[in-house]
Amino acid sequence: MIKQIIISIVLNIFFSCSAVAQLTHEQQAAKDKGLTLYNQSDWYDSQPLLQIAAEAGDRMAQYYLGEAIRLSKRYTTAEAKRWYEAAAEQGDLYAMLRLSSKDDLCRYMGTCNGTIGEQWRKQAIKIARERAGRGDTEAMIVLYLANQGLAWLEKAAEAGDGFGQYLLASVYESGKGWFLIPGSREKAIGKWFKASAENGFPPGMYLYTNFLYEHGGSETDVGYWLKKTAEAGHIEAMVSYALNIAHLPERYGLPLDLVKAYGFTYMLSKLEGGGVGPEDGKRNLPRVAEKMNEQEIQEGIAFAKEWEKTHPPLSYFDPVYGY
Repeated sequence: MIKQIIISIVLNIFFSCSAVAQLTHEQQAAKDKGLTLYNQSDWYDSQPLLQIAAEAGDRMAQYYLGEAIRLSKRYTTAEAKRWYEAAAEQGDLYAMLRLSSKDDLCRYMGTCNGTIGEQWRKQAIKIARERAGRGDTEAMIVLYLANQGLAWLEKAAEAGDGFGQYLLASVYESGKGWFLIPGSREKAIGKWFKASAENGFPPGMYLYTNFLYEHGGSETDVGYWLKKTAEAGHIEAMVSYALNIAHLPERYGLPLDLVKAYGFTYMLSKLEGGGVGPEDGKRNLPRVAEKMNEQEIQEGIAFAKEWEKTHPPLSYFDPVYGY
């Protein structure tokens, strides 16, 4: 009961004051670098950087530090739980969901408390309903994730949320939702992946590319979206796009561009996180180089360095509340 009262008091203070941590230049730089590493699946090296901003009171850094710890340890440790609580006490709905998750090994490791978790879940639903009523699409998605009904996710998608559109298409693709007319499910999946792609949401762009490929889309359209997704910094799309513009092989009418192919593959090979990017980059770099002379290779490296200066960091774009 005491813990529940404390939670309510802290949340009331937060929402009445709308307190936001003001980071110094160094703290912001640490946060940005930490998020970059986290989004490249480097859950270990991201932690000390995120901790700098988290200790300064940054809510986002607190949540992602909890995520990095959980993913690296494969369950919510006491340390991860502490950072989720710090973020939740500042109103982070996803942190509240993590604290109330029933699908975590922490239930068996003794680092979760079921009663307190349920209180956080109630707070998340209460706050999300209030925000959703004001048109907040993130809150609508949280309500869906909190098992409050598919209709909330559909509302978020219809309101133009790129993540909501991507998630709704994925949910339909998994077999959820009712479709009475034959073929209407596939049409809805394509519709929402396309909407997410046109919204500029990289995971939506990537899955729309795959949808077109698997459903007889034109080579031109597949190539167009593969290029767009790769140029948005999506690591998995970049792996495929680089091979295509190196013609190893080429399947979508994309012109040969060995310098660009080498540059992209070079960037992938230098990633230090997990996932397919670093391994594929290291494996594919010699294949691209075989088709080039030394000058072209140096131009490819120069292209990569210039790209990194003028574009956002490469990312897997994992969902904020993912696996």
